[in-house]
Order: sequence, then structure tokens, then C-alpha cells
Amino acid sequence: MKFLQKLDKLVARIAIKDLMKYIMLGSFLVFMVDLGSNRMLSSLLAFSRPHIMAGQVWRVVTFVFVPGSTSFFMIISFFFYFYIGRVLEMAWGTTRFNTYYLLGYLMTVLVGFYTGFTTTYYLNMTLFLAYAATFPESQVNLYFVLPVKVKYLGFLYGILVVMEFIGTGFSGRVGILASLLNFLVFFGPGFMKDQKRRSKTQKMRRNIETAKFSTRTASIHKCTVCGITEKDDPNMEFRYCSKCEGNYEYCEKHLVNHEHKTKVIHMEDRRKMQ
Repeated sequence: MKFLQKLDKLVARIAIKDLMKYIMLGSFLVFMVDLGSNRMLSSLLAFSRPHIMAGQVWRVVTFVFVPGSTSFFMIISFFFYFYIGRVLEMAWGTTRFNTYYLLGYLMTVLVGFYTGFTTTYYLNMTLFLAYAATFPESQVNLYFVLPVKVKYLGFLYGILVVMEFIGTGFSGRVGILASLLNFLVFFGPGFMKDQKRRSKTQKMRRNIETAKFSTRTASIHKCTVCGITEKDDPNMEFRYCSKCEGNYEYCEKHLVNHEHKTKVIHMEDRRKMQ
């Protein structure tokens, strides 16, 4: 995609290797400080349009380090998103991964200025969706016990997003669409091509089955004189005439009683043809 290639050229100059390592490490440090300060540090770093307009411009960047909560499961999520980011960067390359994350980040910031507040919830979700779309058959242990293929979790995430989209207002819907734009830009064209390819494959298979059915239903033997086939009379016998020039088949009723075919055209027959 030319649009992504142009973005890659711009991002290549500022691309950060192991980007998710630094983001998750920063989030972990904020998490640890929040445990002993009643989330005071998060309140200073979170995205807030009124505070940004008042001069606290660092919030435009620092909100990506704000953890969603101070529960134990946040530590698990840090390692999880670090792993996802590392695998995607290894598969795509540092520049393409930075492009994906930066596009999602910019859309999230725009949503924040539109609604007044935003978090990295949907931004992180797009990372998981990208992982599920890239490695659909890989497995994760849900709650460290139940092995589940990533593609099924991706479908579950998609259902949750659709439900949130339906249940929220106009501004919320705009925020969801904008936050997921990087995923749609990266994977939307590929999904459309795959759908077209599947449609062509299914159509080809239907045509093959139709051809097979036509072959099965077509008759094998047919009398040159009366046109009877073995489907009309399964007990009928058919033979080729040795005196006819060509492959002419006759039923047992016309095998003896028929006019022999010849490739020689007589003058009388020529006059009739004229």
C-alpha cells in the first residue's frame, strides 16, 4: 500500500527499536508509584484537554504510560503487551511497527481533543487485534490454564467493540472508529482481498461440482437413428456399426435396420445439399 510506504519513510527517521519495552517499562514505573500515592502520578500524566490547553502539554505524550488501574492484573497486561509488541516488531520490522503504533497514537490524541479525555485502551486493543490478524493460529493460556487460539480472542474483542459502539453515543462512536483506524488501514485492504479470493474459490468449487454433476447425468450411449439412451432404457444394448464410416452407435433395434453412413458424397446428395 503506497500510503503506508510513504508513512514508513517518514517514521523510519524517528523509529525506536523495542518501542513496547520502553512504553511498558514506563507504565510499570507509574504503576509502582501509584500504589503508594493513590494514583497521584497518573493524575499528573493522564490526557486532559482542559489541562493541556492550560499549558500542561506533556500530557499529550505521557498518557501512554498511564496504567488502567492498580490491580495485580495490570502487571500481567504489561508483560502481555510487551510480548505482543516484540513479536509484531520482529515480524514486521521496527519501522512498520512504529508506523502502526504512531498512527494509532495520533488517532487517540485526536479523539482526546474531541472528547476531552482519552486513554490507551483502544490503542492497546489494536495491538492485540494486529497480533490476532498476523498470527491467528497461535495460542495463549487464558488465566494461565485454558489454551485458546488468538483468533478466537480477536473475534471476542471485535464483538465487544461492536457492542460498545452500539451502546455509546455519537462522540463515543467517533472515538472508537478513530482509535481503531490504524488497524483498519493496515488490515482492511488485506481482508477485502481475502474475501474476494474466497468468493472466487467458492464460485470455482461450485462450477466444478456442477460440471461433475453434469458429467454424471450425461448419457454414455445414444442411438444415431432414434436417439434412445441407456437412461431411457437401462436394458437396451448398443453397438457400433462396422460398415459405417465413423463412430456411429445404434440400439439393438436399429443395429441391422439402418442406412449405413459414409464419408463419400454422391452427386445426387450434393445436388440436394445445394
